Amino acid sequence: MPLLPQTKELLSFLQKNPGVRAKIAAPPNATLLYAGNFFRPVWQELEQLKRSNAAVAAKQLLPDVLARIATPGQAQPNLLAWAKALDPLAPWKENGFVVWRALSGIFAANAIGTVSFCIGSGIAKGEKVFAATELPVLARNPNVDAVTKDVIAYYQRCAQAGQTAVNFGYVSG
Repeated sequence: MPLLPQTKELLSFLQKNPGVRAKIAAPPNATLLYAGNFFRPVWQELEQLKRSNAAVAAKQLLPDVLARIATPGQAQPNLLAWAKALDPLAPWKENGFVVWRALSGIFAANAIGTVSFCIGSGIAKGEKVFAATELPVLARNPNVDAVTKDVIAYYQRCAQAGQTAVNFGYVSG
């Protein structure tokens, strides 16, 4: 099934606005990528940890960054609201998944320095943006440090082995 017009509109907006794409970034050493579940979805775990752990609170998740990027002249006030507005579109794999892959790929490509990770279970390549997009993009990113490259290599070995219950995280201090 082809992309719906709403999905094409966001992707076109990103393509035509390199300045917006450049803003889809955390400061150096502050990128935090996540996927899957521990006891509950990792994003929920991180929201709680951000309130009680200074090292995690200093990191930025993609939704944090997207919420700060205004989209003047569009139906939604910022990129996060725009992406979330597309989540209900069916089929999700051809719309929401594509949008999140695009945004996450840009975020991973713009990462600099040490990248932190919270990766749980259920990270199959066809189901999670981390395995499908962020991992290969980070592996090609020349701006991440050696520790990040080592962690990426571990995740790649897990993905190649078909291991979807990774349950391994690294938050730089």
